[in-house]
Amino acid sequence: MLDRFKGTVNPTGDLPVGSVVLDPREKLPTEVKDFPASQVKPPERTSDNPEVTIGIWTWQTTSGIIDAVGGPGKSGDYSGSCLCQAGITNTRLIVQNDTSEQIKALAAGQMQFVTTTGDQAAVDIAGANKLLRGNKAKVVWSSGYSFGEDCLMGPASWKEDPQKARGALVVTAVPYCDWNVTVDWAADNQIPINPDETVYDPAAVNFVNATDHIEAAQKFVKNTKVSLKNRQTGQQEEHQIDAVATWTPGDVMAVEGRSTVTYKNATEKLQKIVSTKEYSYMMPHILFGNADWINQHRDYVQTLLRCIARSNERIKADDEYLKTRVATLNSVIFNLDGRGPNFWYKYFHGATENGVSLGGSRVNNIADVRHLFGLESNQPIERSIFGITYLDHAKRLQKLMPQRLEAFTPVAQVVDLSFIKEMTDERSSTPVYQAQFPTGTTNPGTVVKANYQITFDSGSAKIKPSELAVLQEIRNLLIRASDTQITIEGHTDNTGDDNTNLRLSRDRAQSVWQWLKESDTTGININSQ
Repeated sequence: MLDRFKGTVNPTGDLPVGSVVLDPREKLPTEVKDFPASQVKPPERTSDNPEVTIGIWTWQTTSGIIDAVGGPGKSGDYSGSCLCQAGITNTRLIVQNDTSEQIKALAAGQMQFVTTTGDQAAVDIAGANKLLRGNKAKVVWSSGYSFGEDCLMGPASWKEDPQKARGALVVTAVPYCDWNVTVDWAADNQIPINPDETVYDPAAVNFVNATDHIEAAQKFVKNTKVSLKNRQTGQQEEHQIDAVATWTPGDVMAVEGRSTVTYKNATEKLQKIVSTKEYSYMMPHILFGNADWINQHRDYVQTLLRCIARSNERIKADDEYLKTRVATLNSVIFNLDGRGPNFWYKYFHGATENGVSLGGSRVNNIADVRHLFGLESNQPIERSIFGITYLDHAKRLQKLMPQRLEAFTPVAQVVDLSFIKEMTDERSSTPVYQAQFPTGTTNPGTVVKANYQITFDSGSAKIKPSELAVLQEIRNLLIRASDTQITIEGHTDNTGDDNTNLRLSRDRAQSVWQWLKESDTTGININSQ
């Protein structure tokens, strides 16, 4: 993956192996001086101007960060950038898709902020705190959400019947964000998951590892047979790769390179089975740093976050700004072969090609960030979107791979929301994202086909305390999967007449729905659409 970058690799010897310092002199789509100028109003200037390196991924949720810095090199190289106008001239970006490498740089003081996702945050923050020798890793911001690009792609029949994925072999980076998409989908559909990459389980979803989303797509396209020991027979067998979990441009590469899959003796179209379009709130971008450094540079952090919030607000409100400036900057920063501004602009919004949806990202203005951390509804962090995705995936990883996450930091101890709370004068002209389902339409295919049972006392539609744990589990699923429509069915026993039981079954379904709606105090993630 990193060989694709043409920047100067580790030029001073003080960065982790594999890191890339983007060189402004490298070949660019156009001269940087000719890029459309920033149209973001800078905040008040600060005199706190330390040397800062921010680790990012090839992920368009970071568009606001890229826009605020202004391009490769230091922010001071771009006099019109928001950061430079706000007095910050020594901030630069490094693209490194392996957050474990970013964390090493954070612990060594070579990076001041690093990137992860909400669902991946527990394992990354646990790793950071180990190196920092204390609960010092603090989440201060989120720049956006994956909105379709992180996905599981496999035989089209899985979309109608997820149970057909039993026995499949999926290539992805284990156990990170796209693995989480696959595991979420399998678990929500009550399909067994085999976390052991050395054996094959015919009854479960199986995995083969890749270093990142690009290598996952490459391995899927190449489809080299994988030798695994069959858990049931004990025999060593060769298996083809049936599916891939990746993100853009990996999804585009997979479709371009292998558009059909022969699975269980039938050749099928490669299709996006599930993605962060359906699990639309499971994968927020997360920016975290070392509390010791953050508290020494509060003015800097406040100014940085204001610039990012304003850049993202501009991107949300002005598509032409995204198209002409931000997509160009992203193409220069990401610097992937053949992927220019048009590519990144198209797949920021997402596109459907030959019946397969590809790409999809969102960016966060200040209202989105407050919504993510539950600040506008005054929810405890554990019940916020971030808290749910952090805790749900941490607990699931501990269950499947306890050796990869022996312990994780309580979510209340991994956030420093003081900067967001202090930004009371920042405004948003665009609303928080909310799923829209036009009347009479439904999302195609099945996302989750699970059976949650909630019991009632005979003749009653009142929710019992004993059922709250199941309801909470459903709530968490709906918070993570806000772009999914659900059906709630009520049932009764055969005691009494049919009309009474019909009314009771409806009342029970209504009671469940009412509890779920009231559990989301914002009304954004769980609503009557």
